[in-house]
Amino acid sequence: MTGRPGTVLRPTGRGIAVLVACPVLWILGDLARVEPARQLAVGLLLLLLIGAIGIAVCSVGLHPYRRLLDDAVPVGAVARVMLELRTTAWITVLPLGRGIVREDLPEPLGGQGDLPLDQRMPHVVRVGRRGGHDLGPYAVIVRDVLGIFHLRRTVEDGLRITGLPVVAEMSPAAARATGITREGAMSAAPAPGVGEIGPIARPYATGDDIRRIHWRASARTGKLMTREDEPAAGQSAVIVLDTSQRENPSAQVEDALVSHAATVLDSLGMHGWEVRVVDASGDEITRTGRRRGIPGPSPLGSEADAVEQRASLLALAEVDFDDDASGGIGQDHAAGHTSLAIALGIDDGDPFSGLELDRFAGRSTHRTAIALRPALEEEDTGTPAPPRARRMGPADGEDFGHAHEQHVQELEAVRERHAPTRSRLGAWTLVRGTTADTLTDLMTTAEEASRP
Repeated sequence: MTGRPGTVLRPTGRGIAVLVACPVLWILGDLARVEPARQLAVGLLLLLLIGAIGIAVCSVGLHPYRRLLDDAVPVGAVARVMLELRTTAWITVLPLGRGIVREDLPEPLGGQGDLPLDQRMPHVVRVGRRGGHDLGPYAVIVRDVLGIFHLRRTVEDGLRITGLPVVAEMSPAAARATGITREGAMSAAPAPGVGEIGPIARPYATGDDIRRIHWRASARTGKLMTREDEPAAGQSAVIVLDTSQRENPSAQVEDALVSHAATVLDSLGMHGWEVRVVDASGDEITRTGRRRGIPGPSPLGSEADAVEQRASLLALAEVDFDDDASGGIGQDHAAGHTSLAIALGIDDGDPFSGLELDRFAGRSTHRTAIALRPALEEEDTGTPAPPRARRMGPADGEDFGHAHEQHVQELEAVRERHAPTRSRLGAWTLVRGTTADTLTDLMTTAEEASRP
């Protein structure tokens, strides 16, 4: 651990030896009349003086400042961090010592790592887990050129990086399998344009387009009425995350479920759906409407979509799988106009146990439930933990080696051995797979189940 914030100056092991030897040799030279011992003591005293001057010079201008260039990135991506000194440090100009900056990062961010001390120290941190991660304290560590004194200045800035769920690309076959692109009322019809006639009339309000005045209704009521488009039917969907607490929780399954939820949420928005994402207790995690940036170019609509998507990803990043079944699991009813329902949960042998899925589905006729189990469950048992990876510096590439290639090969082997299976869970199509399966694999399995 880096320690508490503050500055600590102490002698090193070498410095302690010099501090002890100097008076001993001086006293020995006086008592025994050994002139070389006294001369050696004087030499050691000069070393102490040089070391003290060196550490004093090196300590000038050591005022570090750290900021995040990316405060939220998808899991597996890198976040850019800028670490610099507020003023010019003398140690970067006069080589009277050596220094590093040691960051005490949590394990999901790569663990402890060192950076060579310089005026500017840009670097990247790889985010390995979903959720918020405190960067923790960091320390500037300096030693004089003789290695006699050790200066540690610890800073705690409270910075935090959020690992967002990964939004993958959903294939057209997968979107069609769950009814996202189903024709008819389910299709992503564009919003009614200006001047289109709707069946509903309401009193005229200041700012309404004059072209939307309902003249017949105005003549009948004796006051100006405006055409109000009837909301499109069948455009409401619900995504249920089974966040109920399990006996043997799996971090890889939880992250995969949340990433699949984010992917489905993104696809539904692109196809014109209004979506609610709820947890096992019925609490709403996030809600999104149809994308305002489609169809056609709309800079303001695209910007609004980006803000809404970021808010949804941040909400999903903080989801915890710790809901208690005794606290009212599945007691929330979905809106009656819900036309599509997708449930995501952990496959612990009895998926979605204790969760009344039908309470969330409303009137939806297309219901898909996906349950996942760890992909590398067998491979992980008895396998020693990999060595801690060093973090990357600004001159390094984004490749830590070939560990990721081996991981991809392991996942492909799992997919070949364990293909997704399909069955029925009441009115729901239940698909059971592993974290190695892509969302397309799982969804197309659901499509095959719906075929006669």
